[in-house]
Amino acid sequence: MNKLLYLILFQFSFVTIYAQDCKLKGTVLNEIGIPISDASVSVFDSKNEGKGFVFTNSVGEFELTLPCDQSYEIEIEQPGYETLIKKVELNGNKNEKIKLVKGTESISLQETIIKAQQAIKIKGDTVEYDADSFKVGNEEVLEDILKKLPGIEVENGKVYHKGKEITTITVGGREVLGGNTKLLNKNLPSDAVSKIQLNTKFKSNPFASSLQEDEQASLNIELKDNMKQLVFGNATLGGDADEHADAQLKTFYFSEKMDATVITDFNTYGKEVFDREDYFSFFGGFSEFSAEGSIYSLRGGNSALNFGSNTNAAEMNTFNGAAHFGYEPNKKVKVSGFGLINTNNIRYKSIAERKYNDGFTEKDESENKNNLLSAMGRLRIDWNPNDKGQVKYRLNFNYTGNDDEQGVNRFRNDEFVGFNKNITDRKNYSISQTLSYVRKVKRDHNIGFYLRHQYQQETPNLFMDSEEKIFNIFNSSPSNSGRYLINQDQEYTTNTFQLYMVYNHLINNTTNLKLKVGTNFSMQDFNNKIYDQDILVMQSLNGTNMVSKTDFDYNETFADATLTKKIGKFQADLGAGISYFNEKANFVDGKSINFDETKVLPHANLKYNFNNATSIFANYNQAYSYPHAKDLTDSYVLQNYRSVFRGNNDLRQALTHTTSLNFSHFNSFTFFNVFANLSYTQRERSIQTVSRMDKLFLDPTDESKFTITQENNLINSDYEENSYNASLNIGKRFFKWYNIRFNANASWSDYYTYTKGLNDTDFVQINNKSFNQNYTLTNTFTFKKKVELKAGLNASFNKFQSRVEQEFANWRPFGDIAWSVTDKLLLQSDFSYRLQYRDGDRINEGKEWNASIRYNAFKKTYITLVGGNLLGNNVIVNNSFNDNYIQTTTTDVLGRYFLVNLRYKF
Repeated sequence: MNKLLYLILFQFSFVTIYAQDCKLKGTVLNEIGIPISDASVSVFDSKNEGKGFVFTNSVGEFELTLPCDQSYEIEIEQPGYETLIKKVELNGNKNEKIKLVKGTESISLQETIIKAQQAIKIKGDTVEYDADSFKVGNEEVLEDILKKLPGIEVENGKVYHKGKEITTITVGGREVLGGNTKLLNKNLPSDAVSKIQLNTKFKSNPFASSLQEDEQASLNIELKDNMKQLVFGNATLGGDADEHADAQLKTFYFSEKMDATVITDFNTYGKEVFDREDYFSFFGGFSEFSAEGSIYSLRGGNSALNFGSNTNAAEMNTFNGAAHFGYEPNKKVKVSGFGLINTNNIRYKSIAERKYNDGFTEKDESENKNNLLSAMGRLRIDWNPNDKGQVKYRLNFNYTGNDDEQGVNRFRNDEFVGFNKNITDRKNYSISQTLSYVRKVKRDHNIGFYLRHQYQQETPNLFMDSEEKIFNIFNSSPSNSGRYLINQDQEYTTNTFQLYMVYNHLINNTTNLKLKVGTNFSMQDFNNKIYDQDILVMQSLNGTNMVSKTDFDYNETFADATLTKKIGKFQADLGAGISYFNEKANFVDGKSINFDETKVLPHANLKYNFNNATSIFANYNQAYSYPHAKDLTDSYVLQNYRSVFRGNNDLRQALTHTTSLNFSHFNSFTFFNVFANLSYTQRERSIQTVSRMDKLFLDPTDESKFTITQENNLINSDYEENSYNASLNIGKRFFKWYNIRFNANASWSDYYTYTKGLNDTDFVQINNKSFNQNYTLTNTFTFKKKVELKAGLNASFNKFQSRVEQEFANWRPFGDIAWSVTDKLLLQSDFSYRLQYRDGDRINEGKEWNASIRYNAFKKTYITLVGGNLLGNNVIVNNSFNDNYIQTTTTDVLGRYFLVNLRYKF
């Protein structure tokens, strides 16, 4: 660990230690003394290390700040002129006059076009990249080009500028693919891209005032001239002679007023086409309620939806289909729609080992089957009736059907306990709508009205077939075959409405007042019934009602005021909100609760821009989190074959304080960037889980034969919950062919809860602590635009402390290579070596190697040989932690496979 940190500090030490700086100024002129604008000026030191990159302004001037007392080479390029290289001894501030000579070589028209391409152009607030200038040869889609652009960071399809995600990416000035930027980045063919334009001061809301937090970066993709009104895409067909298949069709259509996309894919080896984030970007859900102006303090009650493919299963069959259209008949109206369907069938074996606080261990050996069907659609309408108003309507629909079947052999302290068969049939329906109208008031003010509605229904039904008795909360009895058969039917319905208004008043050029007023309503119904051999269970052994029927109504009415003041490079957003909360709940036993109160919630944002490249940002806010229908229900609910749950009628709200500090330095031309974040969260009266472990005797005559059941309840903790999070991202390009990137994340949490173990006579207060660290160092080398090599190390360390303590360590060196052997032959390969330790003992060693060879057989036809998991690593190991036990899960994954693919681009 220390060696790793020393290595990192050594590599970056000379970046942060600078001698006295000097200014190198200059003017670039032609032969007769006329200034030359937009000439590129690159500066290299005596080690050929890049130290700066700028363009001359409209009068031919440039300026760079560099360490003094060093020798430099200035390289100046401008189409139509000969490249000039000049040596400079920078012993103090210097001002150079440089003349360029027109080129005299006789070259072809094609060579002239190529030389006229500038890699980067700056036009006001827009940086324009020439796509071809950054291509190496291994680029398939837009994302592959974006990764090579200075000033741009890409992570799993998401694009970042100065540490902030770019959420607006257009093609030819129009939004495409329904605004799903990740889908665009991973599917737009790279050979269609001509220019990439980065607008650093984009306003998605044209009616926003100059001080609103609406200014962000955006990207516009310009297509090549012969692809601006054209159908293009690719079709792939492949597989092996035995069990694997791969078929994909991607079709894109763009024109001046319309775009359409169809994507289909079927594969059997876990290729990921759409992941969970792609789905949620189109799923309305509670995430939409966090948009401008909205406040929603109710804890989310619906379970997380199971979207996307599991790419780590031993057997997989996945189909994805997506279709999109966008139509813009004029500048006033935009209509777009998106639909997606996914089926995923996976099979795998797993082993879960749990070490409990009481010292005993459990092991579950499982065979798992999962069948998923999900579908979603979205309709978007934007209408600008005039230059002062904007109307938006959004309609989202989502359906998920998820069938899980699990067969489990259970062991306690290495002794066989019994066999369970568990089947979960989960269905979820959701529809959400948003209607908004924003209007500009006079010249500098605006007002917006928002109406939102969401309806969601979830039915996670559960069936359990067990050789032994698995619950002792009610009198279950074996069937004629001697098996215990238990069903649970559950339905959870949420209906939520929001109506609010946001008004921005620009007092002057440096002061803005924002007012919010609104109300939220949530109506929830929670029903749960448990059956023992199809007989409804009405009451538990301790007299608790076993039938749940909770009607829950929640209302939040709020007003908030924020004053924004800008003083030079400093900007402050200071404000407070007042909220009135009201809860009403009726339970199946006739009991009801009614609770209301008023709260004041202060918030503050502070920002200081040192310059265009460097800024610091601090944030503080308070928020309340109120219990929902499931939390308040005190009837029993089965969670799985090991645990049951009861809510708490007496739960109250939890108060959360969040403080964060961010620092960013992002300079596209010195190729050095730093982004750091530190956040602290404190929760008062946080809602925590209290658990009780009980013995369930399998043989009344033998007390040594028992299994364990766990009952979970919710309480408001009397102790504060504290958590810290820190992250650091550093990137530096030292030479034209080498750059380095370091990412670090660390989190620490400390909270109290209560548990009653098997050997406890009463509940015991437990202090739970966890400390998680993750570090990644990546070196990237590019040689003559033919070879791109990545080599690095990922290390993670996890320490969990409850009644027992356990530490995990993971080391993973890795390497990727892409080699354009010839214009027709591309070789790609990636390798990683994973070592996993638990309390210093090695628990897993995995070597993963994938490789592919692609050959351009004809102009638009490619043949690819793919080898996956070539070293035959068949398992992965994951670790998790909760109040009662530490768990290590070993899962079977897909073994070695080979595929041959034929791809045709059109």
